[in-house]
Amino acid sequence: MPNVRKLSQDEVRTLENKGKGQRKLVEELYDAILGEYSEGDYGEATLEPGENRLTVRNRLKAAARRRNLAVDFRRTKEDMLRFQVVAAHPEAAEAKPVATSSAEPKTRGRKKKVV
Repeated sequence: MPNVRKLSQDEVRTLENKGKGQRKLVEELYDAILGEYSEGDYGEATLEPGENRLTVRNRLKAAARRRNLAVDFRRTKEDMLRFQVVAAHPEAAEAKPVATSSAEPKTRGRKKKVV
């Protein structure tokens, strides 16, 4: 027979409120970093050992998008990222146009000769 007990209120609160995940915490950290910048500001990010340059760039871009801004990166070497916060590009926010269907369906390969 199993050993059964009723959970206390503190244990129930702990189960129900699991807190924020790692992704959400990183997202909030980058949002806070870019929160100090406004359009036209420049910044530099020095990478710590083990940090991936592309990952940091993508996280900064995502944080800027959440604020309706964009980030332009300058060329740098090694463990430094230099960037400028700019206005979001309006064409990037718009949806790409959908191709209209033609009368003939597309086929693969070469067209057959008509004799």
